[in-house]
Amino acid sequence: MKQLNNKEWSFEPLFRVAGYALLALSLLDLIEVFVPPRFGNPTWELQLVNNLVERAPVPLLGLVLVLVGEQRFRIFKFLSWACLAVGLLFLLLVPLAANSSFLIAQQNKLEISNQLNQRTAQVQQLRNVLNQATTDKEINSVLTRLNPQGRLPESNNPQQSKSQLLSELAQGEKRLKNQAEANRASRELTVLKNAVKLSLGTLFSGAVFLLIWRKTGNVLKVSKQRSRTYYSNSN
Repeated sequence: MKQLNNKEWSFEPLFRVAGYALLALSLLDLIEVFVPPRFGNPTWELQLVNNLVERAPVPLLGLVLVLVGEQRFRIFKFLSWACLAVGLLFLLLVPLAANSSFLIAQQNKLEISNQLNQRTAQVQQLRNVLNQATTDKEINSVLTRLNPQGRLPESNNPQQSKSQLLSELAQGEKRLKNQAEANRASRELTVLKNAVKLSLGTLFSGAVFLLIWRKTGNVLKVSKQRSRTYYSNSN
């Protein structure tokens, strides 16, 4: 879009070809990312945002190379407005990433809660069976059924074995709750860090595309003003 000397002109076709090649490769990647679309699936949506952010440098580089080498006004103008559209798209990905991260966090919390409830229900079931066994014979029968699972305390006193097993069940239930809480906190931290990284990545990518749109818009304005001045002087 500006006058260049002969030495600089010799590099423009290379810039343009390399830029269009990178844009074409980016388009192929974009198709792969979106196909098949699964909007409504928070995991897929978050992966979509992640893929777009990771691939942003390639079209950015290709776009800059094309803009440096492109001399056709209409294509330059089209690419300028395309930067605006892509920049706004990246900004719209921020709420999508935030919402998907929130939904995934809720799913993780529900999954951990269901697993904990299932395991505590099994512990409670064993506790009920033991509490229902009152005589030595009943206790020995229960302990014999539990023996293949490796839960039979080594004792000749059935009542003592029952007490030990009930104590172990109580400690095991406490460990399950602690592990579930630690797992929940770990997953929430992972989701939060990923959400922050993707939000910053989309904001930065969108800002760069908008910056290119603004700069190219200024170039277009200068070009129009020069054209008007030229036609005015000609007349």
